[in-house]
This record gives sequence, C-alpha cells and structure tokens, in this order.
Amino acid sequence: MKKIVSLVVLVFVLSGFVNQKSKAFQDGEWIKFRIHYGLINAGYATLELNEEIKNNKKVFHAKGKGYTVGMSRFFFKVDDTYESYFDKESGKPYQSTRKINEGGYTKNQESFFNQASNKVLLKDYKNNTEKNFSVTENIQDVISAFYYLRNHPDVDKLKIGESIAIDMFFDDEVINFKLKYLG
Repeated sequence: MKKIVSLVVLVFVLSGFVNQKSKAFQDGEWIKFRIHYGLINAGYATLELNEEIKNNKKVFHAKGKGYTVGMSRFFFKVDDTYESYFDKESGKPYQSTRKINEGGYTKNQESFFNQASNKVLLKDYKNNTEKNFSVTENIQDVISAFYYLRNHPDVDKLKIGESIAIDMFFDDEVINFKLKYLG
C-alpha cells in the first residue's frame, strides 16, 4: 500500500512541474487520472483544491479520491478518500483525514498536526482510539506533501538524479519520502 501511495504522490508531483510559477497551484484546481492495466480501465484518482477558512486561518482544503470502476470493482473494490487542510502560505498541514475501503480492508482516521510542538494526534474512529506521536519538524501528510513538493524552492533546480527528501506522517509512522528527478 505504501508503494502505491508513493507512486500516486509522485505522479501528482510530476504533473505540477508543468505549471511551476510563484505558486504551482491555485484555488479550484482539479486533477483526474485514469488508472488502467493495458486496455482495461481499472479506476480513477482525483484531487481537488479549494481555499477555506479553518480556525480563523486561510487554508487550502485538498480532497483526494481513488476508486475502482467496471469489472475491476467486481474483483477488488477500492473506495478511498484522503483530505488535508494545510496553511495557504507555508504548506504545513493542520489536519488530515483518511477513509479507505480496499477490498474490505478499512481505515477511518483523522490526524491533527501541532507543528509548534512537533506532535500529531491520530484519532482512529474505526478502533475508537487516540494516540499522540512525536514527529520531525516540518512534517507533511500524504496529500499536503504533494502540494508542498510542487512549491518546493528547489524543485525547478533539480538535475537528473538529484532528489528532495521530506518527512511524511502516514500509517501511524514517519516515513522519509524522496522525490527523485529522473528527467
């Protein structure tokens, strides 16, 4: 699962290279990818971005969905929703949501980021638990990482073989994620 999420984030980030300006994204952005195996249409992944106010702060609210369609749904049903609220200027996440159903495997979690204390409160609604995690400075969630990397100051300076590393909170742990420029 982590490899699939990493692949999706990489595809989304690379799509941002085409639109690199002072801000690589804007309110109302919407992206849709078709997922297929050869000629078989297996599903879609979408990502939309809107400006909102949350706790008296201007934020971006990004919502990602992934789902299977057609015959693929019969064999392995996927219905995933990922959301992130992140600071409009710094790109640091405040809150993220993960609701997934992948062939009967489900998760329903919400993470609350305290960047000042480098902590994340993870609420697991399926298991009715809460847990605090110590995280690294400037931690990202899986969706905010996509936007953070698209706006990273070094992204348009990468040479073939170079990479940018960030820490991402995903699946109850801190994952070191690298974006490597292949050409």
